[in-house]
Amino acid sequence: MPVGQPDAFGQPEAPKKSKLGWLRFAIPVLVVVIGGGLFLVNHFTGTGNAQAGECLSVTEFSRTADEPKKADCGAQEANVKIAARVGGDEACPEGDYDSISMSGRISYKLCLMANAKQGDCLKGYMSKTAGYQKVACTDPAKDAELVKIANVADQASCEGTEATRVAVYSTPPTTVCIKTAP
Repeated sequence: MPVGQPDAFGQPEAPKKSKLGWLRFAIPVLVVVIGGGLFLVNHFTGTGNAQAGECLSVTEFSRTADEPKKADCGAQEANVKIAARVGGDEACPEGDYDSISMSGRISYKLCLMANAKQGDCLKGYMSKTAGYQKVACTDPAKDAELVKIANVADQASCEGTEATRVAVYSTPPTTVCIKTAP
């Protein structure tokens, strides 16, 4: 009997309720929960709220690389430190910074320097795209040793060292004297 037509007792028949009607409410709720979860994960582990002084794990400096992840500055995987955060179309402060540009709802650029200390050795430092990694100084893959780090932005602070390359950063004022592998 068609919906709305009277039954044998003269009462109109009620439309049958779909057993899947609950999906109308469950699917939007599920989308909101998953979307919110992904936002929170990115907010706390991604670079969206990253500021100067924090450290990141960068596996590759290229447009196709995975997004950098925040890392504790004392962790082995924390290979770069954010020296400055500038607007997406702004230049980094004067210096030899690596940079990563992030675009989206808010575009910004992170100006980066190696998160390393005097005496550390790195692999991938001389690469144009590879994220550097701290390695033992006896590792044959090392291509850089940080022989001196000075808290001034002055190339002359590397005079008298074994440095074959110098990186100078204006913010924070830092000079890194690097002995590169032959």
